[in-house]
Amino acid sequence: MIRRLINSEDKRRLVGNFFSLIVLRGFQFIIPLVTLPYLVRIIGLENFGMVNFALSLAMYFGAVIQFGFRVTATREIARNRGDKVKVSQIYSVTLMSSFLLAVISFIVFSLIVMIFDRFNQYFYLYLFSIMFVAFQSLFPIWFFQGMEKMKYITFLSLGANVIFLISLFVFVRQEDDFLLVPLLNAISALTTFLIAIFLVRKQFKVNFVRPRIQEIKSTYQNSHHAFVSQLAPNLYNNSAVFILGLFTNNSLVGLYTAATKVIDAVISFSYILSNTFLPYLSRNLQKHKLFQKIMLASGLVLTITTFIMAEWITIQLFSADNLDVATYIQGLAICIFLLFSTMTYGTNFLMLIGKDRIVKNITLYTSLAFFGIALLIIPFWGIWGAIATLVGARFTMAIFQFSFYIKYRHLEGNYMAPDCP
Repeated sequence: MIRRLINSEDKRRLVGNFFSLIVLRGFQFIIPLVTLPYLVRIIGLENFGMVNFALSLAMYFGAVIQFGFRVTATREIARNRGDKVKVSQIYSVTLMSSFLLAVISFIVFSLIVMIFDRFNQYFYLYLFSIMFVAFQSLFPIWFFQGMEKMKYITFLSLGANVIFLISLFVFVRQEDDFLLVPLLNAISALTTFLIAIFLVRKQFKVNFVRPRIQEIKSTYQNSHHAFVSQLAPNLYNNSAVFILGLFTNNSLVGLYTAATKVIDAVISFSYILSNTFLPYLSRNLQKHKLFQKIMLASGLVLTITTFIMAEWITIQLFSADNLDVATYIQGLAICIFLLFSTMTYGTNFLMLIGKDRIVKNITLYTSLAFFGIALLIIPFWGIWGAIATLVGARFTMAIFQFSFYIKYRHLEGNYMAPDCP
């Protein structure tokens, strides 16, 4: 199957990237399995929920800082990686554009926290949360993906995770230490970001060239469709946590977050496949049909396995006293297949043929609709309202993206990417 997908020249790069991301995502899969039960036991379910409530607010701004660059910048660098001058230009303008958004986001976020009493009584919790999200969002993952050098992402992310994991066990020893969780995350994210900038300069010989204002404006304009596509899911995804926290309590937020983190850990495998093949498919879209089979088969197997193993997973992670989490995991399990589907037909097809606007509109209108639904049902249904919101939104997006794939699938065999080196 793999021989049909790639030629001998691309084989080494694709396989290398795949296994680099396997190691990375495998470790990212293990991290929650280790930290989740530890945090719930040490800081308590209520503080665990409060930490994730603060993070849900900060994540809105993370999407703003990234501004869709993980798709657009990856695509542009992949298509121009043979031209060092062009790559330096793309790298510089993308990094500066993201940094400016980070500064604005930090200021706005700080004002929100200071204005509302619900937030300012835990000012440092929110401050450390936005610092973590900002540094994480500034990390130039789009550069390494575009250059198809995922091993650097693997090494850096593994280093950051190891630093966080060790420091977590060393410093977080009692219930009052919950403030250290986002702080330690922020420190590891900052360290990883600084090392990444150093590697780009030293290993790839890509220099930062101060971009012109017009170039920054053009970058925002070219990325705004991808930005909306990346931002809009926060309206139902993070908002489910945020609204749940506003109308219920931190303990319920903790239970819901525990279930979603298990699902997210499984879903991480979709990013391995998507991020590995995105640069390749941007130049060889005729191989999309085989990529589609790999993605959908993987998503189906993982969905069924997670549903069946939910109770066992819960007992291993949280003990038999929290079996409600198993029920929530089963309710969310279908999201695994649905996300594999949207990765297949949205990010790795429609956006690669220049249909960014379609993906943006599907994501935006679906997210707005289910944000409204979340406001209506979560106050009454609690966690099940949050689950219904998440599943409903992802199902709707998957159906619409697949329908547009059917419309444009004739392009699989003859679409040629511009400026392909």
